[in-house]
Amino acid sequence: MKKNNLNICGQILAWGILLFCAACMSACRSDDAADSSEKYDPSRPVTVTDFIPKTGGVAQRLVVYGSNFGNDASNVKVTIGGQRAILISVKGNCLYCLVPAKAYTGEIVVSVGGKTANEQSATASSKFNYERKMVVGTLSGIRNQFDDQGWHDGPFKTATGFAGEGCLTFDPLYPNILYVVYDENAHGIQALDLEKKEVKTILSMSKFDNQRLRSIDFSHDGQYMLISTDRDDRQLQSPSVWIVKRNSDGTFTDDSKSQILAAYKQCNGAAVHPINGELYFNSYERGQVFRLNMDNYFNTVTSGGTWYPNWTDGNFKELFTIQDVNWEFKIFIHPTGKYCYIAVINKHYILRSDYNEITKSFAPPYVVAGQARNNGWVDGVGTSARINRPYQGCFVKNKQYVAENRDDVYDFYFCDNNNHCIRYLTPDGIIRTYAGRGTSSQAGDGNMWGTEDGDLREVARFNSPTGIAYRESTNTFYILDTKGRKIRTISMEK
Repeated sequence: MKKNNLNICGQILAWGILLFCAACMSACRSDDAADSSEKYDPSRPVTVTDFIPKTGGVAQRLVVYGSNFGNDASNVKVTIGGQRAILISVKGNCLYCLVPAKAYTGEIVVSVGGKTANEQSATASSKFNYERKMVVGTLSGIRNQFDDQGWHDGPFKTATGFAGEGCLTFDPLYPNILYVVYDENAHGIQALDLEKKEVKTILSMSKFDNQRLRSIDFSHDGQYMLISTDRDDRQLQSPSVWIVKRNSDGTFTDDSKSQILAAYKQCNGAAVHPINGELYFNSYERGQVFRLNMDNYFNTVTSGGTWYPNWTDGNFKELFTIQDVNWEFKIFIHPTGKYCYIAVINKHYILRSDYNEITKSFAPPYVVAGQARNNGWVDGVGTSARINRPYQGCFVKNKQYVAENRDDVYDFYFCDNNNHCIRYLTPDGIIRTYAGRGTSSQAGDGNMWGTEDGDLREVARFNSPTGIAYRESTNTFYILDTKGRKIRTISMEK
C-alpha cells in the first residue's frame, strides 16, 4: 500500500505542477490577444496589476500581470525583493519568471525598455510573501576550466582541492572543526575550521604508510581518532584501523602518537558504537564485519602492556559476512546504537543490521533499500527503490517524528554518488531524493551533474558527491562534492 500511495502522490504532484504552468501560460495568452502580440510602446505606461501565487520561496514559478510588457524578454527586467528574477517568457500583458533567492522584502518591480533610452518601471501594489527554505550553497573550493587549480590550504574563499572521494566528520570535542579524509589523490586529512573559515592539512598520507584512507571516527571520550586504511600489501597483517591520540593542545598533527589498532586486509571503513564503544570494521575480501572491544585495547595500553593488532592475536572477531566476495561497503551506526545501516557502494543497495544488547554485537543484516547489482535512480519503498553508488551517510533527527512520539526519530541522509544527489532513507524504508539534479538549471547542458547553488531540487546540482556530515546546532549539511572540487552546504537561507 505504501508503494502505491507514493506513486499516486507523485503523479498528483507532477500533474499539479503541469496544470499550474499550463494555466499560467494560458492566462498570459487569453486575457488580451491583441495586447499580447504588441511590442513595447514607450508612449504608454507600464503597469503591474496582479501576480500569482502570493507566497513561495526561491525558484517558485511566478506569473505577473499588467500591461505594456512587450514581447521581447531581453527588454524586460523583473526584481523581487531587490533581487533579479529569472525571466522565462513575456507576452504583453503578463510575464512568467522564477523567484530569486533572498527576495526577502517581496517587492515586485517590472522594468521595460532597458534596451532603449525609454525605460519605465512599475511596482506591484502588494508584496510577494517570500518564505525562507533550505538551499544548497558553496562553503569553499574552486574548479577552473582546466581543472588545474591544485591543492591550496587557507581561507575558505581561496582554498582549492577537495579533489578525491572521501568522508567527513565533526570533531566531538571541538564542534567547529570538520575533518575530511581522502581515499583518492593521496592528500591526507584536512581540518576545516568553521569559526576561522580556513582549511588546513593536519595529517599527511605518510602518517598512514601512504595508503588509501577510507573512514574517520572517534573513540567514546573523543581523545582518539580512528582511521581505516584500505590495503593488502601485507596480506592478513595489512593495517586496517589506526588509532591516533590527540596532542596535549587538543590538535592532531603528524607528531601525534599513533599505532595500528587492527590488521586484516582491504578495509573499507570502521565505526564506533555510540553507546557501548566497541569498534566495527570490515573487509572487502569476503564481505566480513569484525568486532573489536576497545576496552581491551585501553586496558592493555594503560597497564603498560603490548597491543597485538593481527587477526591471529585474537583481539577481534568476525561477526558475519554481508553477502559475497568483493562487496565494497561502509557501516553507519544509529545514534541510539540499536541498529546500523550498511551502504554497499559497488552493488548499489543498503542493508540493516540490528544490535543485540545481550551479546553487545550486530546481527547478520537484511536488505532495506535498493537491490544488489541493480543500479538506477528511483524513489520508492524498500527493494523497489534504485540507488547508484551510495557512499557516506549520516543520521538526522526529524522534528515531525519527535512530535509524533515515534520510536525512531532519525532519517538517514546519504550521498548517492553516481546519481549526483543527496537522498534519504526513512525509518519506514522509503527512499526519497532530497537535493540535486536541478530541473530548472540555466546551464542548458541536459546533465544531472553540475555546480549550481540554490533551490534543493529546482536549481541545485552536485557532481559525484561522496562525503556528508550534519551539524544539528545550525541545521546544516556539509557535502564533499568530489568532481565539483568543492565543499557544499545545505542550510536555511540567511
